Amino acid sequence: MMAPLRQLFILLLVQNTDSFNLLTTAQLSYRFPFSKTSSSLALFKSQSFLSLGTFEQKILDILGDGKITLSKEEESELDDAVANLLVLENDLNTSKNQKAVVGDWELLYTTKSKFDITNPLGRRQDGSTPGLEQIFPILFGTKSSGAADISSSSSPIQRLVTEVESVKIYQNIEFASSGKGRVDQLVKNNDGDILLRLSAAATFNTALAQRIDFEFDLAYFNVFGVRVPYPVPFRLLGDEARGYLDTKLVTDRLRISTGNKGTTFILRRI
Repeated sequence: MMAPLRQLFILLLVQNTDSFNLLTTAQLSYRFPFSKTSSSLALFKSQSFLSLGTFEQKILDILGDGKITLSKEEESELDDAVANLLVLENDLNTSKNQKAVVGDWELLYTTKSKFDITNPLGRRQDGSTPGLEQIFPILFGTKSSGAADISSSSSPIQRLVTEVESVKIYQNIEFASSGKGRVDQLVKNNDGDILLRLSAAATFNTALAQRIDFEFDLAYFNVFGVRVPYPVPFRLLGDEARGYLDTKLVTDRLRISTGNKGTTFILRRI
């Protein structure tokens, strides 16, 4: 149990990897075989649901039980499958509502961003720099004038845990009918022991129906069965402890979400 836990503490945070970019609709060679007239709509949807299952299975086959890195061939195949699946899912208007995202999920893959020494806490997509995050752009003279001229990047804790091969990461989402709930991240070793828990109060954003707003309020490491508190109390972090997840796609088996620091997550329902 201690080997993966030790890795969590000592893993170097600097690793230059290329960003994973989902293809846009304009880049796709895939075309629907049917126009969506009233006479062909039923047949089109039947074919589309079959195709959705095909691309969904393709993603699961590529990622297996989870991968940190992909070969160029696998990355290209994943790009194609995800992009086509997103187009199909949007066309079929598959629900991304509160009920659809609730459940237990296993992380299979995350996109990568280059470590930026001038902003080691990561950059947010919207260009905001709450709390300590505002210090580094000022120190290094890299303060952005807006979201358009920055490149988002992941946080240190996310970069750390997603680079360890000997752990599994799970996300549990639950909501009450009020739209209030919790999002739990659990990092486990191969024996199923919890090594790290990151827990957040969450709200399903009704204005942005695919968004989950969250605020971390509980975290601890598990060392020989003893809970070791997260080094910095979240109540001292203010807005820095807040973030969001935008759901790009959710099916019976898969969910694809993008966080406030630009990382895209592919998760399998368990």
